[in-house]
Amino acid sequence: MTKKEYMIQVEDLEINREKVAEVEKVYHTEFPLLVQAIISNMSQPLFLEDCRVLAYSEIINASEDLKVDFVTNKMIPLVDCGENDFIVYHFDTKKWSMYNIIDNCAFMERESLEGLLN
Repeated sequence: MTKKEYMIQVEDLEINREKVAEVEKVYHTEFPLLVQAIISNMSQPLFLEDCRVLAYSEIINASEDLKVDFVTNKMIPLVDCGENDFIVYHFDTKKWSMYNIIDNCAFMERESLEGLLN
């Protein structure tokens, strides 16, 4: 699937309230509808050209698996872009960015997910 196709599809995805509630419990916040849709529909990883949307289980366990305290840093990883770079949603600023888990730094901040996927 292309990134453009995914952005069109994700807007129409049904929200799974149970999954969203579990993730919001882990991250101690409420997420916007786009993030809820991504969480709801990713039982398996989804490949988009050169990146991969994380599966629900990867999102739930991200801090432990990736050795980054995403909760304290107020961000949730959603897309693995390779080379230790992830697209994250910053739930304190309501912005999107790339985040390198080795360097522990955010870069390429954007207002939308689409801005990072293009």
